Order: sequence, then structure tokens, then C-alpha cells
Amino acid sequence: MAKPFYADYVNHMLRFYARTVKSEDVMGLKFTSEVDELNWRSVNRVLHNLPELDKYIIIEVFGRGDTLADNIYEVSKEVVINQDVIWTMLSKITYQIAKERGLV
Repeated sequence: MAKPFYADYVNHMLRFYARTVKSEDVMGLKFTSEVDELNWRSVNRVLHNLPELDKYIIIEVFGRGDTLADNIYEVSKEVVINQDVIWTMLSKITYQIAKERGLV
């Protein structure tokens, strides 16, 4: 199955969001552009409605510096969950974020 056209852009949005949240300086966050702020807020709205474990998994996967596949592998071992479950979760959340941002 082909990757959706919005997947890379949403992955970029998720990486930016996860790294800012992990820095624990969200209150002092300064956006360099309106697009960055819209992206961040779109991700925040979608993740805010997720169960805490799902939110934790997504932030861990995108907040680490390795490849997406390696991060999923590592997080799946840490939380003792099958990688396929994380890939499916990521696919659904990516679509939700793209929809929230108006990409689809």
C-alpha cells in the first residue's frame, strides 16, 4: 500500500510537536511562523483526545532522534506492545492530524 501524500508532512509536524513537548518549555514556546503554530496546534488538538498511553507512545516515537522504524521498534519493546499496533495507531493518527490541518 502506498504512503499517503500527507504522511511526510504530518511526520514533520509530529517531530516538531514531540520535541517541543519533551523540552518541557511549552509555555515559553516561540513559533517562527504562523504555519508552525497552526501545525503545532493541530497536532495538539488531536493528541489531546487520545488515551495517555497512546499519546505517550506517539511522543516517544517522534521525540527520539533515530529513524521512525527504529524508534517504533524501541518503544514497542519498552511498553511491551506489538510494532504492528503502533504502526496502525500512527497511520490513524496521521490521517486525523492531516484532516484537522485541512490537508485532506
